[in-house]
Amino acid sequence: MNWRKSKMGIFAMVLVVMVILVGSMMRTPITTIPLILGNLAQSLRVAQGSLGILTTVPLVMFMVFSNFASQILKRMGFKRSLLLALAILVLGSALRMVVTMPTMIGGTILIGVAIAYLNVFMPSFVAAYFPQRIGLYTTLYTFSMMMGSAIFNLITAPIVKLTGWWTMLLILTVVPVLTLLTWGLIVPHLPEEMDGRVPTPTDNQAPTKTVIWQNKRAWCFLLVFGCQSVMMYTFTAWMPSLMAYHHVGSGIIGAIMACFSLIGLPVSVFLPQTLTRVSRQTQVGLILSAGIVGLGAAGMLFVQNTAATWFWLIEALLIGYSVNLFFVFVMTMFAMKTASPYQTAQLSGMSQAGGYLIAALGPVLYGMAFSANPVGSAQNMVYLAIVLVATVAGLAVVKMDQI
Repeated sequence: MNWRKSKMGIFAMVLVVMVILVGSMMRTPITTIPLILGNLAQSLRVAQGSLGILTTVPLVMFMVFSNFASQILKRMGFKRSLLLALAILVLGSALRMVVTMPTMIGGTILIGVAIAYLNVFMPSFVAAYFPQRIGLYTTLYTFSMMMGSAIFNLITAPIVKLTGWWTMLLILTVVPVLTLLTWGLIVPHLPEEMDGRVPTPTDNQAPTKTVIWQNKRAWCFLLVFGCQSVMMYTFTAWMPSLMAYHHVGSGIIGAIMACFSLIGLPVSVFLPQTLTRVSRQTQVGLILSAGIVGLGAAGMLFVQNTAATWFWLIEALLIGYSVNLFFVFVMTMFAMKTASPYQTAQLSGMSQAGGYLIAALGPVLYGMAFSANPVGSAQNMVYLAIVLVATVAGLAVVKMDQI
């Protein structure tokens, strides 16, 4: 195809910028809000605990809408589907700038819907437009996700101090607007690469089911995605509060959360392309490393009664490595273990719908446990179990050829 032969041209470069912009907005609208919850609560004159819904609502939206994303791709094609998702993201971000409880919740709902679609669209985008370079372009958007989150974690406290917390809501709106404008400019010049047809199964390939939930192999992807999601979003939502409980300074908390995001950068850079090149034995070793490190982080939580910066920094780095390796692994496998972009969308949508159902329970249940006993062992035992499930499911994904 002519476009494929000239993809290093101007439109290919703009497309790379587009991937980076989209990736940067796939976490930051959610992960930045916990850093200004106190300011929001004061402005809204509500208890800070009541704003936990702003972290939980997006996960519920991921759960509800991810499973329908593949059908949107099939009916609208990739170009119009992405335009729709970005428009919803802009609308939700703009709505949150009107700081009332209904608009904050309404805007967060729209943002959750938009990111639910983007989470499914991006693996399919890589499979459709760059089938021979899955590792490289998976690296691009996963790196952007983590870099965007890290940058916002670093800049939030200084910006809030200098110009006020509302400025962060403004920045979180400007970036989606730029992304939407960029896609609107390039989309007329791109071919439609989304093919909704389902491939014919071979003898060595399990049949592609219209109802992907009936595919037993697909459930391994769901478990890996769900376990890493519940660890990721529970840590993001409650680790700042846990550190504050132990009298860690707010500036240090922001820096530690930034390090949590930054540890994912080398993982996102090297892992996707590594997974496409190495043997299954090496893939097994990578999954086991994530499991062992995750168990180490869980063990540290049993002796967490300290305000020492080094303790919480190590904890964040260990959890960050484990969570991000599981995440990048499963996002890469969506494209590697499927036979077409549409099947990739089906698997990704199914895994994220079920996975975020698991993840949505995490912050709520941890919040209840935190209220009862911030340093209790019950939540730590659950974390141990989640790491073990993710490891076993990840090993099962490595062993299969395709779903």
